[in-house]
Amino acid sequence: MDLVSFAKANPSKTGYQAWREKSPENKEAWAEALEGYRNGLSPSVIARWLKDEKDCPLTENTIRNQLKTEDE
Repeated sequence: MDLVSFAKANPSKTGYQAWREKSPENKEAWAEALEGYRNGLSPSVIARWLKDEKDCPLTENTIRNQLKTEDE
């Protein structure tokens, strides 16, 4: 069976929800982080703030990459 046929026969969803979408507080923290990034704050500082102050479970590298990607 080829991949396309397999995918059609075995549909699945991961059910993944981004951290920033899991609560209004997370969404607000992400908006603040993105605004800080756009205003010149270091992505590393923002990542540490999200992890230390907002209990974000993402790695610093993931946060930095998402900030850069969202700002493009």
